[in-house]
Amino acid sequence: MLINYETAKLNLASCLKEFKNMAHIYLMTLIIIFMIESFFEVKWFAQIRDIFQRSGRITPTKRVQRVIKIETQWSWFSWILLILLFVLPEVYTFLLICIITLIETIIVYELYNARNYAQQINK
Repeated sequence: MLINYETAKLNLASCLKEFKNMAHIYLMTLIIIFMIESFFEVKWFAQIRDIFQRSGRITPTKRVQRVIKIETQWSWFSWILLILLFVLPEVYTFLLICIITLIETIIVYELYNARNYAQQINK
C-alpha cells in the first residue's frame, strides 16, 4: 500500500498539532504546580521566621540559615527566569518552565524540612 506525499504530510501535521496541544496542557499543569509551590514557599518561609522570633533566638541555626539564604537567592533568580519566559522564543519556554518548576520543588521541600526542624528545636 503506497501512501502519497500529501497524505503523509497531513498525517504529520495532525501529529504535530496533537503534540503541541499536549505540550500546552503539560505547560499549564507545570505553571499551576509552580504557583501552588510558590504559595507554600512564602507561607513556610514566614513560618520559619516566626518560629525563631517567638523562640527568642537572635539568629537561626546554620542549617536553617543555609535554607533561608538559598531561598532568598532563588527568589531573585526565579524572577529573572520568569522575565526570560516573555523574552525567549517559544522553543525554550518548555525547557525553562520544567527547570523552574523542578528547582522550585526542591526549594519548597528544603523549606518544609527546615520548618519542621525549626519547630522541633524550638519547642
